[in-house]
Amino acid sequence: MTNRAPSTNATDHVKPTASVLIVCYKSRAYIERCIEGALRSAADEAIEILLIDCSNDGTEQFVRERFPQVRVLPFQGNLGFARGNNELARHARGEFIILLNPDAFARTDEIAALLRLARTSPHASAWAGVTYLPDGSVDGGSVQPMLGALPLLLALVGLARVRPGAANPRGDQPTSVPVLTGAFMMVRASVWHRLAGFDERFFMYAEEVDLCKRIANDGGVLLCDPRIQMLHDTGSGERRTATRFLNRARGDATFFEKHYGPLWCFLCRSALFAHAWTRLIGGAILRRHDLTRSHGAVALSPRAWWSGWPR
Repeated sequence: MTNRAPSTNATDHVKPTASVLIVCYKSRAYIERCIEGALRSAADEAIEILLIDCSNDGTEQFVRERFPQVRVLPFQGNLGFARGNNELARHARGEFIILLNPDAFARTDEIAALLRLARTSPHASAWAGVTYLPDGSVDGGSVQPMLGALPLLLALVGLARVRPGAANPRGDQPTSVPVLTGAFMMVRASVWHRLAGFDERFFMYAEEVDLCKRIANDGGVLLCDPRIQMLHDTGSGERRTATRFLNRARGDATFFEKHYGPLWCFLCRSALFAHAWTRLIGGAILRRHDLTRSHGAVALSPRAWWSGWPR
């Protein structure tokens, strides 16, 4: 089987403004809603959608039949989020690259709005909006600070809502931020390729934080516009699974090792470990089994995540 992306886009002879990349994993139940929303929210913008399925659960065949204009790469195993997006980006033709989670659903003109934002802020390298959970609350991943000891220590003492440098979800203007959400984020393609996209040592989690840090280190500006709002069914309705929290800890630990010296890395990992223990104990006291199960995976199994993702 070839790795060449089949060209089934209706705009084959028109260079798209943006390439929307979707990496799927067990996404069959909601991929239709994701793609329909993306196509609708692009309005009159010329976009292409590229997709790869990393679970072989029937999503690939469904998309080929239901959306012939989507460029589908063949199944290559579970590549992970970082490598999967890098593979799609190699086939992207747009001036901009849009990362879109399969559980992120546009409702109005979100993609068109992101492109308008880019045109009015050409000095920036990457742009995003704010994502919201199905219950209407803000998705913390879209207003997160840069990973480090300070946010962890604030969370440790019950001040997790204090997010230094993060976007104000109730703001009415684009603001420069340290991190954009990987669920719905647009990057100038020239910047993406110059920085070689995602670092593939991150199998999942924190890869977008790493990319944002590298963009900033490269002199780029990251803008978040809270007026651009996307629905994000985080974890497809399963936000507090033990596996999810363990993998997130692996991603964070990998980030600490890459960007910080040994002492600061140890401090960050220790703060993450302590935070998990406080939430485990609190969950036990309150009889919150969701907290004990999710945070317990991190607190009780430090060897599984302390060194980050295996190389």
